[in-house]
Amino acid sequence: MTTNKKKSVLIIANGEPPGDKVLFDLVDQSDIIIAADGGSNICFQKNIYPDFIIGDLDSIQQHVLSHFKVCEIIKISDQNTHDLAKALDMTRTLNPQVIRVVAAFGQRLDHTLANLLLIQKLYSELPLEFYDAYGCLTMISGDYHQILPVGQIVSLFSFLPVQGLTLTGFRYTLENQDYPDGFNGLSNVVDKSDVQVHIRKGSLYLWTWYC
Repeated sequence: MTTNKKKSVLIIANGEPPGDKVLFDLVDQSDIIIAADGGSNICFQKNIYPDFIIGDLDSIQQHVLSHFKVCEIIKISDQNTHDLAKALDMTRTLNPQVIRVVAAFGQRLDHTLANLLLIQKLYSELPLEFYDAYGCLTMISGDYHQILPVGQIVSLFSFLPVQGLTLTGFRYTLENQDYPDGFNGLSNVVDKSDVQVHIRKGSLYLWTWYC
């Protein structure tokens, strides 16, 4: 299945969903909704009707599967990838403009860690945004420039080495700093609405708090 039209895709995973306002705002903004296996249970609870259900189908409850019987259900039994990875791989065929993911974190810590690694692996290939109850997580490299509200809390961090890191427009600025053991920039604050991040080598998780 291919298309030339850019789409906004929402993937609902099997972790802790955000609050209803965030969740339904994202639903309203989406052209296509994909439930990653157990994410279909969240869809059932919230009365959200996905276009696709994808995964090995070991987490979906039977009455939920019956309820969504007219959805396109894609069973992939391959145990070398987890369900969110399967859903993200499918989005490549949809020519997405943005892929928003909810319920990827919370509950099982091992799933959270696996999904953080997935972002690190795929961010340069897919336009990913991950949402929880408090904010939005993306990944950046090279030059990042954004207009953000003054006072907004932004966290930047990396598990891997970062070289030549420069932060401008924030309360805590940096100029061409190297971090061979990774970087922890928890709870920085936007002081000027025009913020910029430059990374000479490496990448950073960027978490932006709802305000």
